[in-house]
Amino acid sequence: MESSPRDRLQTASRIGALGFVALWLLSARLQSAIPFWLPFAILAAMEVEFVVRGIRDRRADEEVEPVPNARRLPGADDADLGWVETLDDEGQPTLAPAAPRPPRTTRGPALLMLVVAIGLFAYAYRIDRDAGWSSVASAEQSRAEERFTAEAARIAGRDVRVYCDDAYSFTGVGSDAAGVALISRGLSYLEPTICRSLYRLAFEGELGQRDEAAFAITVLAHEATHLRGIRNEAETECYALQEGVTLGRRLGLDEETARALMESQRARDLSDASVARLDYRLPEGCTDGGRLDLSPNDDRFP
Repeated sequence: MESSPRDRLQTASRIGALGFVALWLLSARLQSAIPFWLPFAILAAMEVEFVVRGIRDRRADEEVEPVPNARRLPGADDADLGWVETLDDEGQPTLAPAAPRPPRTTRGPALLMLVVAIGLFAYAYRIDRDAGWSSVASAEQSRAEERFTAEAARIAGRDVRVYCDDAYSFTGVGSDAAGVALISRGLSYLEPTICRSLYRLAFEGELGQRDEAAFAITVLAHEATHLRGIRNEAETECYALQEGVTLGRRLGLDEETARALMESQRARDLSDASVARLDYRLPEGCTDGGRLDLSPNDDRFP
């Protein structure tokens, strides 16, 4: 049976809503910009409209009374006539009341949801475009990589090179790594989202989401620490949290903000959420005055 325009509109609306929710779930930037209840409220509204429409259509079907003694039941197309001629059981012509036309249903709810879904898709596209590393001009990307390279070299204590892995050859989609260090070659690759957060901080003077900024600073310091020659992930993370305070200041943060970001990142590293990456769990010596404290005479840590 060929679907009606209303059914096609309903299907398009549902697909649009589902697509937006999927996009929201996959984008941390969208999750920070759009409250969690909105995508699911859209889905709930679509489901309610679908159920209400089904109930209404079923009731409409039940209200159409069958015409007795008629071999050909009059249909909706006959309703304008009021009466139609048919044949009774004996084959004699007779008149029967025409079936009423089904009630007209409005496309308003489905159309509204489709418009909302399209609008949210456009909003999501704009957010990702403005927030992504690809939104930065090519010349600015090169300038940023030079800056990240200089900062990494100060931590590594030697000549190194940092690139933003915009093709995801080593990070992100290709793996779960936000950064990769090739120690023997003195190379490091950062996930584009990390580069965008660092660029926002160093070149636009904006902190952005605090968790994202803290993580981005830690990743750059972490890979730079690897390039110093330290391979153990847990020790590298501990050193990165301490280096991140000075790195954050050089990128434009004040002392208290930089330290607060690294303290929050340290808390996340110690939380249950990091159990999946046990090799990154901070060791016992990663404390004030511990064996991994880079400034044992300082009473502040990291």
